[in-house]
Amino acid sequence: MIGDYQSAPSDGAREGRPIHLRIRRVESNTPNTVTLYSEMRHDGPEGELYRQRLYLFDVASRSPLTMQALSFTDGQAATALVADPTLLRKGALATRASMEQGCETRWRRTAEGFLGVIDPATCVITGKRGDQRRIEGRTLFNERGVGQLERGYDLGGTLLFGNPTGELYFWPRVSR
Repeated sequence: MIGDYQSAPSDGAREGRPIHLRIRRVESNTPNTVTLYSEMRHDGPEGELYRQRLYLFDVASRSPLTMQALSFTDGQAATALVADPTLLRKGALATRASMEQGCETRWRRTAEGFLGVIDPATCVITGKRGDQRRIEGRTLFNERGVGQLERGYDLGGTLLFGNPTGELYFWPRVSR
């Protein structure tokens, strides 16, 4: 998982703007976890910050492996984790839950690599406009890169955003 990935321009969050995904292992004080910092940037590694997360993998859990996603209270300060993976352990950064209870990603090994799933039956969030939505996520990591799908539905099951075919967008690995 650790490395850099680059989407095609047509697969970015904004049409014609590729997304650069960077994942780094960082140090934390949370026991029984592997902690990763992830950031997405428009147009390349130094582009506009689009999304960042801290991922906590519960290594004490059995299959499926559970991953919790956190956000940062100061996103700009968190970008320094790329250069200094000790900042979190030193208490220099504050985090908060980025998803509701029931939105954990559950990982398992498949023939294609490692597949992480967020179940829309259990993941319900409140959108920016105050509406409730079901969130579906699938992420596949392998040696070639990362495949990702994010979709949102209203509570009745109507697709609000995301790829209607369910096909994963694939971002090739550009560095380790």
